[in-house]
Amino acid sequence: MEKTKILYFITALDQGGAQNSVLTTIKKLDRREFEPYLAAGKGGRLDGKAKREMKNLFFISALRHDVRPKYCLHDALAVVQMGLLMRKIKPDVVHTNAPKAGILGRIAARVFWRKAKVVHTFHGLGFAKEHGEKHFNFFVKTEKFCSSLTDALVFVSKKNAAEAAALGIGKGVRSEIIRAGIDFERKLPPNFTPQSKKASLKIPQQAKVVLSVANFKPLKNPFHFVMAANKVLGQMKNVYFIYTGDGPLKARAAKLVKELGHEKQILFPGWRGDIDELMAMADVYAGTSLREGVPMSLLEASAHRLPAVCYDVDGVGEVITDNRTGFLVKPNDLAGLAEKIKTLLRNNSLRERFKNNISKRDFGEFTVPVMIRRQEQLYRSLCPSKRPLRKPFFRRRRAGARRKFNSTGDKK
Repeated sequence: MEKTKILYFITALDQGGAQNSVLTTIKKLDRREFEPYLAAGKGGRLDGKAKREMKNLFFISALRHDVRPKYCLHDALAVVQMGLLMRKIKPDVVHTNAPKAGILGRIAARVFWRKAKVVHTFHGLGFAKEHGEKHFNFFVKTEKFCSSLTDALVFVSKKNAAEAAALGIGKGVRSEIIRAGIDFERKLPPNFTPQSKKASLKIPQQAKVVLSVANFKPLKNPFHFVMAANKVLGQMKNVYFIYTGDGPLKARAAKLVKELGHEKQILFPGWRGDIDELMAMADVYAGTSLREGVPMSLLEASAHRLPAVCYDVDGVGEVITDNRTGFLVKPNDLAGLAEKIKTLLRNNSLRERFKNNISKRDFGEFTVPVMIRRQEQLYRSLCPSKRPLRKPFFRRRRAGARRKFNSTGDKK
């Protein structure tokens, strides 16, 4: 059977939910039926991992995150590089991810390789009015145009899909809800204990821990994590806050922590390989993002039965049930965020009740097998000619076929 070639584009292989979702999909696709390829901009934290684990990996040197007039020539060159790669691979499906790669990749597909079916996944809409009305309107218009170049739009949250429809993005275009998936069977080292993990971070054994896992980027809103921590620490002394991640706002966030005098209790340990251990050690998960699709770190917190307090944006409310498995707070309500964190920290029985409720919740739609199955179903529906054909039980002789004779002249 001829395999269906899928070429994935993503802006950069940074540490994040979209990147993990794409890499997991590529790893788990049925290789008997699909042949995946991945192309990304250079310089991501996961570049090395992708090189070690992937055979069909390509880097687009001109592809960059920023959307600025001075990068117009880079963007044009990136479109050409992406288009030439398509002509080399000849994919059946071009599947773009992340805003920048989604825009440039879809344009390249329609200019250089019109034979491909084009899919774009919104791992969150990626633009917000907090960046300014002009910026917001520019992206809405751009996404409207690019959706007209797309055969199928994939959303990871229902709320994102509804907002896109209200903005006129994807009108008349097929859309699907395919959740980002994780493995809910989390594994901890055999000798792990919360006490030993606290000791390694110089956190007192009796202290409570509030954790967040995110990039230091504007839409992740790390400053609100710091300011909420400051409000909590004004009333509760034996609490430690950990924001593990990296990004362009980290230095400014660290400066703010120093100005507030909380360097010992607000920790920025960077990206770490022990996120599961930190989740198992923590008492509360906090999310301050202004935009999310479905945050993978929040799903991981749920896998550890970790109650959460988050701003109610996009798909967050599809993971947390307010006042049952965590608290949802109106976006930018800093006082409300701090108050709900304090409520959970002070009330052990409430945390236990939320943990029990998380255990009873069915997270089946957010699992890796469901994500992979729905992706494969989408590809098959777009490329039906690539489906394996069932062989007939009996072979029929072709009309006019020549009969064979043995050496004596008798018919076989």
